[in-house]
Amino acid sequence: MENQEHREKLEEIQKTVAELEEPLKSKAIDKLLEIAFNPYGSNKINNKRKMPKAPRTKKIQSKRKETVKEDEIIDKKMIESINRTEHPEIHKLETNIDKALFVLEIMKNKNYDGLNPSQIRTILSEVFRIKSNLAAISMALINDKHYTEKESVPYRGSRANKYRIMKSGENYISNRIKEIKNKNRINETNEEEPQTLSDV
Repeated sequence: MENQEHREKLEEIQKTVAELEEPLKSKAIDKLLEIAFNPYGSNKINNKRKMPKAPRTKKIQSKRKETVKEDEIIDKKMIESINRTEHPEIHKLETNIDKALFVLEIMKNKNYDGLNPSQIRTILSEVFRIKSNLAAISMALINDKHYTEKESVPYRGSRANKYRIMKSGENYISNRIKEIKNKNRINETNEEEPQTLSDV
């Protein structure tokens, strides 16, 4: 029952932010997830005194456009660096946290020390053609207490949560991939064994 409620909330959040563009989409998802699943924590944010925003100057807007463009270039290079055929095991992973950890591990080996949920989702959908839900990935990483560490960083002219895989996460996902490879070997061996008279 609880899983059904969570699924409904995630679907509702996904519909709410569907028309938004990055990085606003990721920020909105983080905020809505916090309100939906941690309402007491969100009250602290709401109770903070709101400071008046300073008017934006053309210089600030220009700088923001530059940083957005830089991040877009970095993301493009990151996606181009991945060979999807080298990681077939990703299609056997079932949970959002497993998929996210595997992507973090792949990219760490390519010297990308941490990604935000939007980047993880882009890699899953554009590189590996795996249907993925940004809200569900964000939720899985927010709930994770063992395998990743979180840091707020600038991204596309705003702020985003970047997740780094920790040693415990590396060990966990390495074991999951070994299990998948072993299963594949067993299946291949069984398929290759010739039939004997007793089998017929």
